[in-house]
Amino acid sequence: MTKLRFLLSHSLVIALAGSAGCSGEKPVRAQENAPPLRADGTKLVKFDPKSLERLGIKVEPAGSRTGALDLEVPGSLEYNLDNYAEVGTLVDGRLTAVTVKAGDAVKRGQLLATLVVPSIANAQAEYLSAEAASKSANTNLERENGLLEKGLTTAREAEQAKAEAAKSDADLAAAKAKLQALGVGRPTGGTNISGAGVLSLTAPIDGVVVRRDAILGRFLQAKETAFVIADPHDLRAALNVYEADLPYFQVGQEAEIFVDALPGKTFKGKIALVEPQIGKQSRSARAYIDVKNQDDVLKPGLFVRASIKLPETAAHDRLLIPAPAVQPIGDDQVVFVEKDVGTFEVRKVQVARKTTEIAEIREGLAKGEKIVVEGAFVLRGEVTKQ
Repeated sequence: MTKLRFLLSHSLVIALAGSAGCSGEKPVRAQENAPPLRADGTKLVKFDPKSLERLGIKVEPAGSRTGALDLEVPGSLEYNLDNYAEVGTLVDGRLTAVTVKAGDAVKRGQLLATLVVPSIANAQAEYLSAEAASKSANTNLERENGLLEKGLTTAREAEQAKAEAAKSDADLAAAKAKLQALGVGRPTGGTNISGAGVLSLTAPIDGVVVRRDAILGRFLQAKETAFVIADPHDLRAALNVYEADLPYFQVGQEAEIFVDALPGKTFKGKIALVEPQIGKQSRSARAYIDVKNQDDVLKPGLFVRASIKLPETAAHDRLLIPAPAVQPIGDDQVVFVEKDVGTFEVRKVQVARKTTEIAEIREGLAKGEKIVVEGAFVLRGEVTKQ
């Protein structure tokens, strides 16, 4: 069996060599004569030097990328939900007046639109009826109590009057609560009413009407939004932060915002919120950076890139390399050190910290040693096959 396996392997090598000889180039894989281990136990990976460029393998000295350890995360601009409101109605009604348009600045309490709502007219009529019944019942109770004191009526009559007054008061309270739930008052009073069955939509916050779906004469349903009001000067950059980068995002940390649509401009902001939950599929969490838009050049929906500076370590000299240069093999983190053109040593390293872009090496690698910074996954694949 061993002899058969050797013959098959030997035949395969001859076939590959013959194929390479016919095409004029060597096969794109590790050379068969590359020893997996050196005498000192170091593992090596060998490739034909001519195939390195074709495999996308790039080498550069470790530590050649100096400077601050920054982290850049993409995202988009949104309105700050702390200064954002969607205005609608709790009941169905027909729009009889619309007083604002998109782009108008509004103050809190300002009238936006009015609707005629039949159910409100019924509720107001019920309230007026309950109010009159309560007034009559309480007047009758006062009269019965006065007559009882003079001995001109019975205690039974007084108790009945008291019960009727209590019931009418409860009916009035229920009718009043129904009006409050609908957001209206009595037909003859209240700032939100101009007549029976009329509902006024007002601005709940100061801001700008950024969207208007209300159309004069249209029947507006309770589930619909008639207006959206927001503060266009108070925006937030919404970012999807990968779980590996979450430890570096702290509330209150300063950040720089770059907008691809506005080259050359930089905006300042601070991290306002990092959501506590990580998406099961995306493996990321949402982070929000407050961005002031005083010049009105920023618009919600713009694609942005947020850059934050990571905290310095105690060491004065940090060895920074591209994150893709570090590859996992088993439980170890390794880099591939070039010993000769096409020959790479598998070197175990200790990573101090790592982002999606940069890794900081604590030990295992010296500054200036040439390492694979692009295509390291190709070498990892070859090591795992050995």
